[in-house]
Amino acid sequence: MLRSKGLFWKIFLGLVFAAQVFASTADLAGKYLDKANEAYEDGNVADAYKYINQAMTLTKQDGIPANIIYVAQSIYTKKLQTIRKTKNYIELVDVKSGIEQFPDVENSTIKKLTAQIEAEAQQAKDDQQKAQMNAQLEEQKAARADEREQFEQQQETIKQQQEDTRRNQLELINKLDTGMQNLNSGLTESARESKKTSSVMMIAIFVIAGLVIIIVLIIVAIVHAGFKHQRVQQQQYVEAFKLLAQNQNQTNRLMLGGVTDLYGSTGLKSAGSSRWGVDALPEPEETPEEKVEMRDLAAKCEDLGAKIDQATNRKNNSKNVSELVYKLAMALGLRQRDAMVFFCASMVYDAGFLGVKPELLSAETLTDEEREQLKHHIDMADEYLQFVPKRYWQVFEDAANKHHENMDGSGYPDGLTGDAIPQIARLIRVAESYISLSSRRSYREINDKETAITKLKEESNIYDSDVVAALESII
Repeated sequence: MLRSKGLFWKIFLGLVFAAQVFASTADLAGKYLDKANEAYEDGNVADAYKYINQAMTLTKQDGIPANIIYVAQSIYTKKLQTIRKTKNYIELVDVKSGIEQFPDVENSTIKKLTAQIEAEAQQAKDDQQKAQMNAQLEEQKAARADEREQFEQQQETIKQQQEDTRRNQLELINKLDTGMQNLNSGLTESARESKKTSSVMMIAIFVIAGLVIIIVLIIVAIVHAGFKHQRVQQQQYVEAFKLLAQNQNQTNRLMLGGVTDLYGSTGLKSAGSSRWGVDALPEPEETPEEKVEMRDLAAKCEDLGAKIDQATNRKNNSKNVSELVYKLAMALGLRQRDAMVFFCASMVYDAGFLGVKPELLSAETLTDEEREQLKHHIDMADEYLQFVPKRYWQVFEDAANKHHENMDGSGYPDGLTGDAIPQIARLIRVAESYISLSSRRSYREINDKETAITKLKEESNIYDSDVVAALESII
């Protein structure tokens, strides 16, 4: 009996102690929550982030309360916005660690901000690498310029040496001619004076002949040496020129990067002129890096488009819509590069369908509630488009989120009207509807091309009449 009473008191005291610890922990977590709220209201995001993590750590074992989760989501969102604004991407590692430790904090906004910051950090890293590569190219160009200057100085020296050699040869020949004339004059005078003695004359003749032979041999030797020296200098000139040409070719290959033109050599230009066109401005020339970037973007969009077509059971829909959008953009006067970006965005405009349940996509009939669920595919595209470079993001976002807008404002999600609807969305709206009308579907019969265009014309409240007119001109 005494043992039972002793055990009872031990259990009772243990429960009391546990209750006191739990109350103490809850009270401490509440204090950290209050400090986090105060710091957040004062704009001190760093302290707010620190205090809310401490509050969640204290309550994690028994389940973090909803009020702490709500405050944590606001603070984490503000923290991510601050990182994105200040571009201090190193702090993102700490935030991602916090999300892994407290997974209940993560919501769609935090997930989207995290993905955008990672994309911007990668873009910043790529830009830094490009800047370094451009700096290296400039240094190499400067080195090539120095080599060319040295080469030109060397050639100038060679030319000067050749000129000096010719001048020396001419001076020597002139001196020899003068000496010969003086010698002939002297010998003639001597011959006149020594006509009396035939032996003296014969000696003079032999002397003259010997001198003439010697002079001729000297002249031949000088001329031969001059030609030999000139051939050597000319060979040096040719070798130096080959070296310069080789260095120049290496520089050109380095600057071009071996990139092949993505668009071929057709030289497509904008056709026509309208509120869509930009004919007044010349199209900027693409850099090799931009061509590589566009080629990689097109390849990734093609792969994602094939997955979308497989999920929606629409064979070649991405390919057909994107090709038609490209042709319409060119017919409406857009620059070829803009048309190419539209082409890529049109391959993945329905990426949100990858987030929809497969059974909903394959259902033959849909309830009103299911139709509403299906409309929300436009809100789920962002997470599948994180590979898109930052400068093209707006086009891809407009393509994915606005392609169900109508010209009279009856579309969704924003009820935009007229030119307020982005160009890419208006192009996809017409291209997708035309392909749908002119292709066989399980719920209707196929239409010929003329009938399909006529139906689009009749619904000018939905489709941009300029785009429909351009479609009619190219079909």
